[in-house]
Amino acid sequence: VVDQRTSFDKDPESFSNNLLAKQEALQKKVIAAQEKLNHVNIDEDLRLNISAICGDLDVDGLRGDIVTNRSARAIAAFEGRTEVQEEDIARVITCSLRHRLRKDPLEQVDSGERVIQAFCKVFDLDEKENLSKFQLSTEA
Repeated sequence: VVDQRTSFDKDPESFSNNLLAKQEALQKKVIAAQEKLNHVNIDEDLRLNISAICGDLDVDGLRGDIVTNRSARAIAAFEGRTEVQEEDIARVITCSLRHRLRKDPLEQVDSGERVIQAFCKVFDLDEKENLSKFQLSTEA
């Protein structure tokens, strides 16, 4: 943020033009993803694994399953794909579920570690080897 502000201060017009181009590219990518979203499929085994994770975590109701499925489909569409991959689920599941976990009132806010552990258990993965899968990309 500081570097961006410095760039703006040096040349506001150039900074704004550069930002405008990036914003327009992102807008086109989002519109394309919206158009593709209805054609994105998620394999039944992946849906069942999401439900198994929600069950292991004792997530109340079906909202966690629904949000995780929708988020994984959205990531795939945003990246121009029509099939959800395991990595898509890994990237969204912590954000989708960690606030839905039942907590002890004296316990601190969950960092998502329980979600990652449940994911690795259900998908039969080594947690440490696959930690990079759990990072939601912010690059457009």
